[in-house]
Amino acid sequence: MITFHKVSLYATLAIFAVGLAACSKRNPELETDYATKKASAETLIGQIDAAKSGMMADHENWMKTLTDASAKPGADTSKINSLKNDLNKHMADGQAIAALEDSVKAYMNATPDQGDAFKNADDRLGTNFNDLNDKWKSFQDAHANLQKNIQQMAVTTAGAPMQDTMKAKAEIKKPVAKPEKKAVATPANPHQTEENHAGGVPRRSAH
Repeated sequence: MITFHKVSLYATLAIFAVGLAACSKRNPELETDYATKKASAETLIGQIDAAKSGMMADHENWMKTLTDASAKPGADTSKINSLKNDLNKHMADGQAIAALEDSVKAYMNATPDQGDAFKNADDRLGTNFNDLNDKWKSFQDAHANLQKNIQQMAVTTAGAPMQDTMKAKAEIKKPVAKPEKKAVATPANPHQTEENHAGGVPRRSAH
């Protein structure tokens, strides 16, 4: 008959054997790789979170700028609507980045004693980090381009109305009218009589 003492001893030995087996399966290189990936992920997520609020403020200001510009006389509504579409797509990409952040975070708390699950976490952490890193770089580039294009459009819209260049060219080519010459009165007969200004009596010219 197995006593309670022997049962406790067997249980302790079993737990020790499982722990020893787990320790024997640990991979120092895998642990180092995971730690490196986790540190890089933490740095990247910190950068994204720090820039997120400022970028969201930019998006709100840019949308207001585009809306105000479209209400002005002579606005290039086609270009403005195109920029609005680009901005909406850019903001949707921001939501995708937030989802990728969550995917990275899901694999940042694995521990070496999880065996195969730890190796899987290392693989998934690396893949998701690369996806997030690439997406973030593209997002930053798109943000900078949108800022430049919207600022240029705002400056153009705020300026003077565009001149009709075809009409301007026609005005330049139009000949300038020359001033008319005033007619100078000439006497019909060079020998005509002249009035005597003193007495008012006509006098004839001497021949």
